Amino acid sequence: MKKLVCIACSIILLLSLTLGLTACGGGNRVPEDFSFAISWNHGVTSYDSATGVLVKESDATHPEDYTTEYRLTEQELQMVWQLFQQLDIQSYPDQYDPNPGKQSKPPASLILTVRTAAGEKTVRAEGIAAGYESDNDMGRKFLSTCRAIQELLCATDAWQSLPEFEKLYS
Repeated sequence: MKKLVCIACSIILLLSLTLGLTACGGGNRVPEDFSFAISWNHGVTSYDSATGVLVKESDATHPEDYTTEYRLTEQELQMVWQLFQQLDIQSYPDQYDPNPGKQSKPPASLILTVRTAAGEKTVRAEGIAAGYESDNDMGRKFLSTCRAIQELLCATDAWQSLPEFEKLYS
C-alpha cells in the first residue's frame, strides 16, 4: 500500500510540474553541470545524481545488496531542477532546523546538496523532529522538496528491485 501511495504521489507531482512547465513556456533548462545528492532515513538512505548511486540501507548486514545504480531520466532531472529553483537553496544556512524547538525520538536527518559550475551548497538538517510539516514557509519548502525527491526515487524500478529494509526506522 505504501508503495502505491508513493508511486501515485510521484505521478501527480510529475504531471503537475510538467503541466506547469508547459504553461510557462518550458521553464528553465537544466544546466549540464547540475547534480544533487540527498540523504535521509537517519543518514542510511541516499542518492547522488553525479554518480547514480542509490543506497536504500547503508548499515545493513550486507549493504551491497541495498545499493544500485540509477540515472534519472531527463524528465525526472527537470523536475528536481525545478524543485531546487523553487527552494532557493542558497537562502538556507548550512545547518538548518525546519522545526526549531521541536524534537522526536529518534530524531530525523535530511542532507541536501546541489552542485553546479557556480559552486556547491549543502544544507544539513540533522537531529530534527521527524515528519514533513513545519510552522514556517522556509521549513515547509525544504521539507516538501526533500519529500518530493524521496518519493520520486522510491517510485523507481531501481528502488523497487532492492530488498525490503533489514532494519526498521521510525
